[in-house]
Amino acid sequence: MSTNDCPGVKDSNGKSKHNDELSALCWAEHEDESMIFVESVEDGRVVYSVFDFKDEIIEYRDSMSVHGFKKAFSYDASDDDSIRWTWHDKTPFPWDRVIEQGARAGSRHAHADHLMSAAERVAKSRSLHRRKFDYNSALTRAGSIGAAIVDKVQRAIRELRK
Repeated sequence: MSTNDCPGVKDSNGKSKHNDELSALCWAEHEDESMIFVESVEDGRVVYSVFDFKDEIIEYRDSMSVHGFKKAFSYDASDDDSIRWTWHDKTPFPWDRVIEQGARAGSRHAHADHLMSAAERVAKSRSLHRRKFDYNSALTRAGSIGAAIVDKVQRAIRELRK
């Protein structure tokens, strides 16, 4: 049976009755044919891969806390940004679909950031650190820092005169 809830996210799914628990080999699919494959769940972390089949097949591997993973990949109808994944925890992952989509033998990138160019990494970094500059706050801080520096210099001069 499939569900839009990540395995183990809801007690009402009957964890004890149906063994509904997030574990290695659980997987999910999206209507755009993307798939998630859970590789490992240990020490409170989930290691997983997302297969994207848009142009050429790309596999993104990442890890996150179990709690964060369950929240990120369970559908919440009240949240407009929530993405509906259909979870399967009692059937094998369909590797044949991945291979049919063009997966090739060979190495794979350890992290999705390795696929980005240097310019893309800089742009991403700038967007993470960018925020609106508050001139009044900066002037206030500069004024108080400047006053503190002047105060320390004056104290040092007084100490030298003694």
